[in-house]
Amino acid sequence: MSEATITADSGYERIWKDISELGLERYAADLDEYGYTVIPPEIAMPSGLAEQMLEACLDIAERRNGERPDLNTGATHARLGIETTGTSREKGGQLKGRMPTLTDDRDSPVGDVMQCILVEDPVFEQGLMNPVLLALASYLCGYRMVLSGMGCWMKGPNKTPFALHTDSPVPSPMPQQAFVCQCTYVLTDYSRENGGLVIVPGSHKLCRHPDPHETKIGEGGNSDAVVVEAKAGSLILWHGNTWHGSYNRTAPGLRVSVTNFMVRPFIHKLEELSGNLPKEMLDRNPPRFAMVTQHGITPGRLNQTDGQEKTGRANEYIAAFEKASGTKLRAGKNDYFN
Repeated sequence: MSEATITADSGYERIWKDISELGLERYAADLDEYGYTVIPPEIAMPSGLAEQMLEACLDIAERRNGERPDLNTGATHARLGIETTGTSREKGGQLKGRMPTLTDDRDSPVGDVMQCILVEDPVFEQGLMNPVLLALASYLCGYRMVLSGMGCWMKGPNKTPFALHTDSPVPSPMPQQAFVCQCTYVLTDYSRENGGLVIVPGSHKLCRHPDPHETKIGEGGNSDAVVVEAKAGSLILWHGNTWHGSYNRTAPGLRVSVTNFMVRPFIHKLEELSGNLPKEMLDRNPPRFAMVTQHGITPGRLNQTDGQEKTGRANEYIAAFEKASGTKLRAGKNDYFN
């Protein structure tokens, strides 16, 4: 497609075209009304993507921790320490992580969080470029949204629930539009017993973080919180303002998920991807992959020359995307969907 055919349009037109062609209108409506949506496996992850992603996560855990996770019993991840990547309390090992010495009986509400996994297996590239994820994440955070960080979460049997909170990086009052959104691939079934997700529907409209007395879940906790049940292979998205947490896991086994944390370009990133991904990874993916992995934005400059080089590199990726797509990515700051 030649430069002459490139046309300017609003991000909204692009996004709604994608949503309509994929038949995702009801899920976009859920995001507006409830602040979250659950896309079933037959729509979210066709072609065995969930099974491939789960195996890749088990491989990563084995490489990083020296032991393959036990999906059936969860013994490898039972009662891990707070903020830990290491051995279980139940196995009597030394807890690792930022808080290795605990003064009480708390354990981690989230289990083992393995970060920076995009480069670990090509299946995560497929997950990131899933048209369903891109369409709905763009609906929340604009067409120019980028991946802030990708991680795998493994939670075994534990005692501590994850209190209600938001993912928003700004203080209350928060803007109505989403600055960030979480896109979670469910790789094992979510339920109350399995330590599943808890959400307060419609809480994104409050535009504030929960007060301390509103964060508790379970008995005596927030009465508006509901358990989100989802089958393995589902995709759950929520608005960054949405109050959410999770129950502790009481059933044997592991709760495994992969999160794609998407943000507007001006938000601080959890991972520095621009300029740090293998060229072969960028080459084997469509031009929007470079945009989503931060290559169309300019990182902070060390000096003027460095800034010019980084800006030039970003402009090259933007131009490549515009040529391939036939639309201009550069849009006015008043375009909500850019």
